[in-house]
Amino acid sequence: MLHELIHPLRLLWNGRVLFFLPVWLSITALAAVLAARIVPAKATTEVVSRREGRSGRGWLNGSTLWILALVLLFGCYVGEILVWEDFTYYDNSHFTNETLVGRNVSLQVSPEAGRFWPLGYQEFNALRHITRSVTGYHGLHIVELVVICSILLVLDERLSIRGRVWLILLLWITPSIVISFSGLIYPEANEVLWIACLAWSVQRFGRTNSPAWSVAAVLSAQCLLYYKETACLFVLGFAGGSIVLRCRNDNEPGWNWKRLRDSESRLDICLVGLAGVFVLYYLAVLFPHFGAKYAKDHKLPLLKVMGIYSEIDLLVVLFVIVCALRAFLMSRGKLEPSRNWDALALGGILYLGGYVALGMESSYYLAPVDLIAVLYIGRLAILSLSGAGLRTRLGALVLLLLVCTQDVALSAFRVYERKNVVHGKALVGEAIKERYEQSPQSVQRLFFPFATPFNMLEFASYLQYIGVPVEQHANGTGSGDGVLLIGKSIQTDGPCGYRTFLCHPGTTPDPGDLVVVLPDDISDVEEINAYRNRSSESVLWYDPWPSISQWERPIVNRLHIESPIFAFRQLPDSWLTASVSVWR
Repeated sequence: MLHELIHPLRLLWNGRVLFFLPVWLSITALAAVLAARIVPAKATTEVVSRREGRSGRGWLNGSTLWILALVLLFGCYVGEILVWEDFTYYDNSHFTNETLVGRNVSLQVSPEAGRFWPLGYQEFNALRHITRSVTGYHGLHIVELVVICSILLVLDERLSIRGRVWLILLLWITPSIVISFSGLIYPEANEVLWIACLAWSVQRFGRTNSPAWSVAAVLSAQCLLYYKETACLFVLGFAGGSIVLRCRNDNEPGWNWKRLRDSESRLDICLVGLAGVFVLYYLAVLFPHFGAKYAKDHKLPLLKVMGIYSEIDLLVVLFVIVCALRAFLMSRGKLEPSRNWDALALGGILYLGGYVALGMESSYYLAPVDLIAVLYIGRLAILSLSGAGLRTRLGALVLLLLVCTQDVALSAFRVYERKNVVHGKALVGEAIKERYEQSPQSVQRLFFPFATPFNMLEFASYLQYIGVPVEQHANGTGSGDGVLLIGKSIQTDGPCGYRTFLCHPGTTPDPGDLVVVLPDDISDVEEINAYRNRSSESVLWYDPWPSISQWERPIVNRLHIESPIFAFRQLPDSWLTASVSVWR
């Protein structure tokens, strides 16, 4: 009897990664049932929405032009996302080597590296059955952006439509949002979507006490948790902070624990429970590898991480300052908390704190925090500045201009670099493909004088996808077919990385080799010209467009902190230049 009980548990334990999807679906279904049957109850305290009132303006009360303007600007935003796009950016081998050739992206789980974000890229496994075009793939994030903007237009009825539109526009120019929704590989885009859905569902449940909204909140949180490990901190902060603020007596010291019986408290407890289940699942998957190797490999000193985030995201700095000031005033009884909004802010603070504690930095990491910061600070500013004095308004305007200037500059830099990297690599690939189709014997070896092994791997996957066969290993040995990849950065013969493409070391090209310089290579013009001068034929030369004038160059160089490749080094004079030539 004991054996019959233990055996299925042992099978479940051994298959805790393999059987993730049925386990996750089971947890989700159980949480949804509990949310529908147990969470809704007769409220014993007045909900926040009634206390705050509905002072917002109607949709058609002078707001039609603002909505039309938003739609027109969104069309331009979508155009920026789609122009010059191809599957040539970093980590796009998930598509060119998997979904675009009929294979599913595997679960993003690596116990040895301490990674557990299994839902990452899984949406593309379904999308591959519908489309194989780059426009179709980007269409998924565009639809997500439409949903997010629609939620933001109805989330806070205390703001006018004009105020909501301005907040959406500010969100659009934030670098982390631009990066997350312009690319395909950033799970932060999904996190932003589910945070917006969660906040809206919780707000609607507080007003209606409807089981449907409690289920929507649970489903949003469950999806959010498994897209990035740090999302657990947000859910704990958001739900846990809401419980604390609800049970805290407003006008006298002490706590009113009877409020834990409220419908909203039950929902928050359910959300905290989901976060707890995620932590247990995470630890079970990592067992016995509890060290976060991925985080340790990317860890930076605490002060350096804080300095970088201060340099690339002034909005987050203001968000932390505002949250700290409000927390101080609330602790002194001089400010009444706004339950849902302050709880949302606490979730954002914990999310940010997770990356700071891990010593990890990147602009797109903070996309969820930037969403919360825009809504939180923007809401406070709009509601409080209407009756403020001239100096206060001028101070707020100066801060807004500083944030907008930084956001526009860094976002423009990142878009410019991304578009030229993608377009340049696509042109290089097409030039090699055209030459291969005309004469396969003339494309037997590709020599990469500056490319890293990772970039060689990604480019090899793209070449294979567009029809240029690249040498791969089969059953542990070279297949003997396909174009050979030779690189100065390669140390030994073998796979370029975690794909099956083979790379070979070499210091100089052989006669007839195609010398390939990619737009994101770390090189300078003199080195490139040295290879170009010893070539018998120039197949392709690519310069970034639009070109950067000499007087603009110092300004652009100051923005290199936003680059994924050159964040910690100055931009080379050959930045975004690409070429293909035939070695003599």
